[in-house]
Amino acid sequence: MKKHIRIRIKGIVQGVGFRPFVLRMAKKYKIFGSVINDTEGVLIESEAEEDNLELFLNEISQNSPPLSFIRSVDTTEQKVEDLTSFSIGKSCVTGERSAFYSPDVALCDDCIREFFDKSDRRCHYPFITCINCGPRFSIINDIPYDRNNTTMDSFEMCVECLKEYKNHSDRRFHAQPVACIECGPKLYLYKKNGEFLSSDNDTIASETVRFIKDGCIVAIKGVGGYHLACDAMNNEAVLKLRERKKRPFKPFALMAGDVDIIDNIMNISQVEKDILLSKERAIVILKEKYRNISEYVAPGISFLGFMLPYTPFQNLLFSIDREMILVMTSGNISDEPIVYSDKDAFSRLGNIADYIVSYNREIVAQSDDSVLFVLKEKPFFIRRSRGYTPLPLNSKRCFKDIVALGGDLKNSFAIAKNDFVIISQYLGDMADPLTDREFRKTVNHFIRIFDINPLVVVSDMHPGYMTTAFADEMEKDGLKRIRVQHHHAHILSVLEDKGLENEVIGIAFDGTGYGSDGTLWGSEFLVSNRERFERAAHFSYFPLPGGESAIKDVWKIGLSLLYKRFGKSFPIIQKNAATENIVEIIDKGINSPQTCSIGRLFDGVAAILGIAGSISTEAEAAQLLEESALKGKKNIDPFAIPFIEDEGKMIISAEELVGYIAWMIKKDERIEDIAYAFHISIVESAVRIVKLLREKKDNNKIVLSGGVFHNRIILELSMEKLENEGFEVLTPDRVPFNDGCIALGQIAAAKEIVEDM
Repeated sequence: MKKHIRIRIKGIVQGVGFRPFVLRMAKKYKIFGSVINDTEGVLIESEAEEDNLELFLNEISQNSPPLSFIRSVDTTEQKVEDLTSFSIGKSCVTGERSAFYSPDVALCDDCIREFFDKSDRRCHYPFITCINCGPRFSIINDIPYDRNNTTMDSFEMCVECLKEYKNHSDRRFHAQPVACIECGPKLYLYKKNGEFLSSDNDTIASETVRFIKDGCIVAIKGVGGYHLACDAMNNEAVLKLRERKKRPFKPFALMAGDVDIIDNIMNISQVEKDILLSKERAIVILKEKYRNISEYVAPGISFLGFMLPYTPFQNLLFSIDREMILVMTSGNISDEPIVYSDKDAFSRLGNIADYIVSYNREIVAQSDDSVLFVLKEKPFFIRRSRGYTPLPLNSKRCFKDIVALGGDLKNSFAIAKNDFVIISQYLGDMADPLTDREFRKTVNHFIRIFDINPLVVVSDMHPGYMTTAFADEMEKDGLKRIRVQHHHAHILSVLEDKGLENEVIGIAFDGTGYGSDGTLWGSEFLVSNRERFERAAHFSYFPLPGGESAIKDVWKIGLSLLYKRFGKSFPIIQKNAATENIVEIIDKGINSPQTCSIGRLFDGVAAILGIAGSISTEAEAAQLLEESALKGKKNIDPFAIPFIEDEGKMIISAEELVGYIAWMIKKDERIEDIAYAFHISIVESAVRIVKLLREKKDNNKIVLSGGVFHNRIILELSMEKLENEGFEVLTPDRVPFNDGCIALGQIAAAKEIVEDM
């Protein structure tokens, strides 16, 4: 029996070859009707025999194009119209705007083959792409996803490209970025002062490799912004990049031509290979076998971040020298947002790069490379950005549009509408005015392109955050305001990530977070659900002398810890005028806020052990302490850190842990062994506390969140020991442990509140 079914498909179904796919399936199953893009997604009118319609629907749901992401398929029966053909109709605007965009992805194998085929008209064309690959999110101005709503609008297709674009059987059918050397964007090479050198693709590639081999730094415009590239084998070049970029310690990302090159020098598992080779082409943090690159790429660190080429031009560079390894770091000065506009490239990168490779297509949405690490065969995000943003996360239905602004460190914000959440790309640390500017611009971009009518804005409780200030402004504009405690948001991010509703025991270990009592938290054991939390345990407080300055001059934290434990007879750190001044400001309570942060405890212990005195970037001392601990003996018994009960909370003694470390130093134990003992003592104490909480609360679910869990020793031992004790351990899947997850947790909390509004 013939039927007519209207099919509404929502998800990432535009710009991914979905309409051509539907057209092919319609021909295969003798379906008549049409398919169009609109602002809700894809709408299909389908008329055929009932059995054929069922096969057609199954094919769409189960075998959709590789870049598509179907969130829902809804069908309604219509009156039979006796249609006789199937066509792709013109895109249109409907009432609701709920279409989604594909992330930017790596060049596909078909395009790579054409790119290196000397007989192909797109041979070595640096903007070759098709419906299965290339730029998407970074070039979109608006929906529906048609060429006139992208930054390809100014490039009119030539006859040959238009022919492919209109050909149903072509891989570039309705591929919006389709172009060629005759009609598309062009590549340019400049000196840093703006002097034009070349627009020939092969010349630019060969000259770029030559410049890099000669020790120069080249700024290269990528998909989501500029990279700074230099020879990773050249000490002088890497040091020059560090000096110019003002980045003394933080490891640089690396790019190699293929996975075999990486396999030769790094320990790499199959899961890590799969991520490196995936369409997302993220940076993967790997353990080195031996170092044959510059020691200055990651000073003092044995884990290096590698990625593979994902743009045509990157592939062209490595075809010239397959064996080279490049530093390929974000194009910015340390702590500033990535440069993505051509104007800023010369003004902000001209003092870093010697040469600039650019092109004349605008980037709308900037994005850094995503970063992951793998532990026990499970990938974990450190930075979620290019390749993954803006994939929607399914969520419990929300009856008011929400914007959650996240925190000020490692910022990503999020939007919630209907039954989905979209987390923004990584935007960086909000202390820099340029980041604040890009943050505000990107929030407004998301509100527009995802058709959000925000009625609620959510922020952290910290009164001094830049995100809080922006939320204040939005509240004055009439939005309902919600504030969510930082560590509660950490725990809720995992619940939202996994779609869980019930109460859990959460461990939130990080560098800092504004507590509901006005102090600086960071070692939190919370009994939490989506609506509320109980602070059940934490480490004891210690002063942070000098406030923010102590986060850079970590010797002040080390001194504070020793002074809290031993008084004026503190050992280890040499007494001098500077230490006497710190003791005085602690005694007088001058700019010495109290904190219980595990992150700051790591900083202080690194200082006590002589591993770090002053640092240039967040978590530097903790990374070096972890690196030392990795070399320690693994048969050391942990210290059972004492705790007391105070007004219903368990307070774990940081003073006694510091005393134990001082005792080990006095015994002349190896620094590496003491560092490892510190790590396992933290873990053992955490396990002991949650076992007691399990008895009190009859709850077996443990959530781990917070940037400290990017420490491999802490994470691996915590998971292992908790699982051995019979706990169900929950860790994030689609967000990082660090503050990149905060906005998702804020959304989870806000949804419970807005239901009652």
